[in-house]
Amino acid sequence: MESEIKLAVDAASASQIKKSPVLRTDGASKPQEQEHVDRYFDSAAFDLWQHGFALRVRSSGGRHVQTLKGGGDALAGLHRRTELESEIASETPDQAVLHEQLRQALPDLARHLDGQGLALDTVFVNRSKRTSWMLALADGTRVECAFDSGELRRGDKSAPVRELELEIKEGDPARLYELARQVHAATPVRIEHASKAERGYQLAGAVAPQAVKAAKVRVKRKASMAQALAAILANCLQQMQANERGVLAGDVEGLHQMRVGLRRLRAALAMVDRMVQLPQLLRDDIEWLAGELGDARNWDVFIESVLPGLPLPDEHQGAMERVRVAAREEAQRHHGKVRSAVSSARYTGLLLGLGAWLAGKGWEQDGLDAEALARKVSKAAPQLVQHASARVRKRARGHDLGRPECLHKVRIAAKKERYAREFFDALDHGKKAARRHDLLAGMQDELGLINDSFVARGLVEQLRARLPQEPALLGFIDGVLAARAAQALPLARKHVKGRLRGRAGF
Repeated sequence: MESEIKLAVDAASASQIKKSPVLRTDGASKPQEQEHVDRYFDSAAFDLWQHGFALRVRSSGGRHVQTLKGGGDALAGLHRRTELESEIASETPDQAVLHEQLRQALPDLARHLDGQGLALDTVFVNRSKRTSWMLALADGTRVECAFDSGELRRGDKSAPVRELELEIKEGDPARLYELARQVHAATPVRIEHASKAERGYQLAGAVAPQAVKAAKVRVKRKASMAQALAAILANCLQQMQANERGVLAGDVEGLHQMRVGLRRLRAALAMVDRMVQLPQLLRDDIEWLAGELGDARNWDVFIESVLPGLPLPDEHQGAMERVRVAAREEAQRHHGKVRSAVSSARYTGLLLGLGAWLAGKGWEQDGLDAEALARKVSKAAPQLVQHASARVRKRARGHDLGRPECLHKVRIAAKKERYAREFFDALDHGKKAARRHDLLAGMQDELGLINDSFVARGLVEQLRARLPQEPALLGFIDGVLAARAAQALPLARKHVKGRLRGRAGF
C-alpha cells in the first residue's frame, strides 16, 4: 500500500522547492534526475477507471514498468492506494501481466473477463522530468521526495504538472503531514487531491466536477469512542475536500456541499467538546472558512430560492432584472472570495493541520477526558445523542420563540442533534430514533424558511446601497419577506413547543 502526500507548486516556487532547506537535511541523498514518459491505458468505456484504478506504463532509460494503481482513500492530501507493478518488454501493456494484476486488485473484473484480454487504448500521456531523493529523518523515518515537472496531454488538450510527492518508505505515514507543513511554511504550496490519473481522465472527459454529498459514516459497535471520532471527522473532511474542485470551478452545489461538510465537522467537534478540543489555531481557521462559505451561500439562496418565489407585480418587472443582476454580481464576488480562500496558504495549512491532528491521534495529547474516549462507542453514543437532544429542549424552552433569531438557535441545535444521530446511524437506533431524525429534518426545513427570510432581508439592505434608484422594489421585497416570516412564526413556535421539547430515544 502506497502512502504519499502530493503538493502542487506554482511556477514561481518550483525552483525554490527543490532547494528547500526542509528537504535538504544531512540525511538527504543526492538528487537524481530522470525523464520519463507515462502512458495511461484503458478500454473505450473506461472500465478500469470506473472501478477506481488506472493502468500506467512508465518508459525511462530503455526500461518499461507496468503499474496498476488505485483503490484506497485520501485524507487531507495523504493518499493510500494499492500499487502493483512489473517490468515489461515494451511501452504497451502486457495482457498476461495485467490479468495477474487484476486478479489481485480487481478479482471480480478479472473473473468477468474470463482470461480474455481487455481491449486497451491510450487515454493520455504524461511527459515529465523527475528529480528524486531520499530523506532520512532523525527518528528513522525514510521519505522519498520527488518533484515532477512536465505536462499531461491528450490530443490537443494539455495540463501542466508541477508537484512534489512525499512518499513514506519507512515509518509512520503521519510524519508526512509534519514534513508537508514544514515545506508549506517555507514555500507555500497547495494540496493536490487529484492524482495525475484523475487529471488525465479529466482531459479525456471521463471525470467532471460534481457536488459530493456526505457518505455514510462506518462505525463498528466494538470501536472505542476515539476510533469513532477519527472516522467521523475523517468523513467530514473527505466531504469537504471532495467538493474543492467544484468550488474552484464556480459550482453552486459544490460550494453548498463543502459547507455542509464543514458544518458537519463543526457539529462533530461540538458534540465531543467535553472530551477533546482542537488546537485554537485550527478552530480559528475553521470559523474563518465557515464565514467565507456562509456569505456566498446566502447570496446563492437569495438568487435561487428567494427571488423566484416573489409575487411580483407587473410594474416591478423591469426593476427586478436590475436587482437580479446586482445580486448575481454580489454572489460572484463572494464566490471569488471563496475560490481565493480555498486556494490560499491558510486553507492548505488548515487541511494539513487537521490531517496531522487526525493521523497523529491528537486527541491523545489534547484530550480532556481520556476515559470517555476509551469507552466503547456503543455505550458513549447514546449519551452524546441525548446530550444533543437536551440542548434542543433547552433552546426550545429558554428563548423567546417569537423572535426569528431565537428560533434560529433552536434550528442550529436541532441540526446538531440530527448530525449526531447520522454519525452513529450504523449502530442501529430503532424506530423511535428514526422518527426523531425525520422530525428533526422536517423542523429544520420549516425553521430554515424563516431563517432564509431573515437573512434575505439583510441582503436586501445591502442592495439598497447598490441600487438607490430602486427603493420601491426593494421595499416591496423586504415587506414580503417580513410578512412571510411573521406568518410562519406562530406555526413554527407551536411546532417547536409541541414536538421538539419531548425526550427522544437513541
